[in-house]
Amino acid sequence: MASWSQVFINAWHEYICEAGNHLKATFKDAEKDLFQQVHAYIREGMILGAIRYKRLYEEKKVYSFKEYCEKFYPKSTYRALETIYAAQIGWELLCNEFHQIPTNVSQCIALSKTFLKDGFGQPDIVQSWKWVLEYSKTTGKKITAGLINFLVNPIKEEEKVKVKVSKKKWDKLRRKADLYGSSAEDLLEALIDEFIDENDSGSDTEAAPEPESKKNNKVCISKTPEIKAWEEDLEALVQEKYANEVDYDTATDSSSIPEVFHPTGDISSGDKSPIRRPPT
Repeated sequence: MASWSQVFINAWHEYICEAGNHLKATFKDAEKDLFQQVHAYIREGMILGAIRYKRLYEEKKVYSFKEYCEKFYPKSTYRALETIYAAQIGWELLCNEFHQIPTNVSQCIALSKTFLKDGFGQPDIVQSWKWVLEYSKTTGKKITAGLINFLVNPIKEEEKVKVKVSKKKWDKLRRKADLYGSSAEDLLEALIDEFIDENDSGSDTEAAPEPESKKNNKVCISKTPEIKAWEEDLEALVQEKYANEVDYDTATDSSSIPEVFHPTGDISSGDKSPIRRPPT
């Protein structure tokens, strides 16, 4: 077995090998060991901090903490730095006489992102943790990283996604956005909104009025000459179709002609021709 596994070998003999309820260690000792292991991230972070700040890694013939983590530490450098930071938070709470503290690195990191600030403008870890403990006690909910996020983290912006577009097309979009005095991202969102709204306009239920703020934020996009020409050709084809109908000449007013275009520009469902709107 690995040389560092001796602590687990001891635990095996003390807690597992003994028959029945007879243990070499008392329950008090067992519980003490248990809670030490629950908060083991503090000790791990302290050791990592010593290796980093005292440059102990140089004994391994490496010359940066990052290189040490990459070659010898079984976790990523990013996780090592998080553990150091989490240990500092856990230790600060212990020094403020809390008997219950976060149980893992993720809870500490969530707590560090609190919107509550102290007198120096830094995250107020102590007050935030008091809030979390009080909420847990009142509601009976277990403390998790998710619960801490819900309570003390600021409201996150709407989640973004990455879209793979060729650089040539992205440059075209950016140049087009410059003409409207907008960014390429805003123009792309406006195009998506317009496409979705146009496809949803044929639903039976009336769409809810658009919020005023959204109207003001939209980028105004004019029709290109190609789209205008397409619509003119389409209208001519439709008029020609009805001109060939037998009873077309007997129509006394425009009300007898089936409505082809809605005011919104969509083709009416009454038109059975295979002509479809092009994507805008």
